[in-house]
Amino acid sequence: MLPTPWKKFVHPGKAYRLECPAHWDQVVKDEGRDCGFGPHERDDVGLWISIMPMSVDTARMTEDLPKLMQQSLPVADSGPIRRDESLRDFALKADILKEGQAGHYWIIAGGDLVLFASSQVPVAERDEWNPAFARLLASLEITRDDELLFRQLANDVLEQLSERYPDQDFKHDEKGIRGKNQVVYLSNLLREVKAAPDRRAQLVKHFVSSLGDMHGVAMGEETWEEAKARLVPILKHHSYFKSGGPAQHQLRIDWVGDVKICYALRSKNIFRFVTNWDVGRWETDNDTVHQVAIENLTSLAWPSRLEGSRQHDGGRVVLVLTDDSLSSSRLLHPDLHKLFSGPLGSPFYAGIPDRDTLVLFSNRRALKQRIGRRLTKDCRTSGYPITDKPFLVTADGIALGT
Repeated sequence: MLPTPWKKFVHPGKAYRLECPAHWDQVVKDEGRDCGFGPHERDDVGLWISIMPMSVDTARMTEDLPKLMQQSLPVADSGPIRRDESLRDFALKADILKEGQAGHYWIIAGGDLVLFASSQVPVAERDEWNPAFARLLASLEITRDDELLFRQLANDVLEQLSERYPDQDFKHDEKGIRGKNQVVYLSNLLREVKAAPDRRAQLVKHFVSSLGDMHGVAMGEETWEEAKARLVPILKHHSYFKSGGPAQHQLRIDWVGDVKICYALRSKNIFRFVTNWDVGRWETDNDTVHQVAIENLTSLAWPSRLEGSRQHDGGRVVLVLTDDSLSSSRLLHPDLHKLFSGPLGSPFYAGIPDRDTLVLFSNRRALKQRIGRRLTKDCRTSGYPITDKPFLVTADGIALGT
């Protein structure tokens, strides 16, 4: 007898994946909140997996799962709860005690999700169907690592914010954390922690402290006269604006390659991005916002000392590292070519792998290869990546390099 072929099933919302017999039906209801698996020819055999309506840090709640499962089960129809070690994620299992039934209940915690599963098996066929359902659930893998990290960071930030500002009544929000006067978005913090997981506690503390610097600022109420002195340009990769959330409302213009220019109101090293709504409220236009932002950028000081090195072939590298989170923005400086073509030659190249880095280097083959590799590495590991593509800086402007 040939073995039964199995196939992969990926949840439509990418919440989990598993394997099931290839000839079984797969039923998806309520946009994936409930999914069923079972043989086509039988309506008395099957398994359902449901996503419970909660998003939690499951790493913290294993002690609470027995209580949650007990509350979820029909008391008269279920046996004692026990741990099911055969599953990848933490799971509890109980027998179904309905007359004529030999299926099971499961509650499974992984990522930021809790799943509830139940199987329907006639008692006379327990040896035929229970091993198949056990194998299916043993293959189940909850794929919500990023969502779990987001939930954990939200819990950490919420705890610290609640201690600092109890009057704000901060609570979890689907996009982050919401208080009486503001919404705290966590996407940037998530990127930073993923890039440097060992610095998680430090990054969370700095993030909350930075929010404290803005506490009491009337965000969204600045007049045009107040905004003009604080406007600066910010460079972002185009993918940043596809992540949803507040980014989709930010004012931005196309620049070079996959890089766009957006704008922010700067207060120390804290930035509040300018939205299209702001432009209308100020009764100005995009060109004026851009012009004022570039003028403000031009007035910023350069570092008193620029790190760099001289190469054997006469080429040079200059690293611009500022303490204002606007190193990369200086690529937009109108006098960039004039300022650096002397030591670097003309034309020269520039790289902005992340928000806090601007590297300028001479047009030399060896340098382009070496710096190119570094740009790729730094862009991949940064919490604020921009692009790994180099730019050609000429007297006539800036173009995408080769």
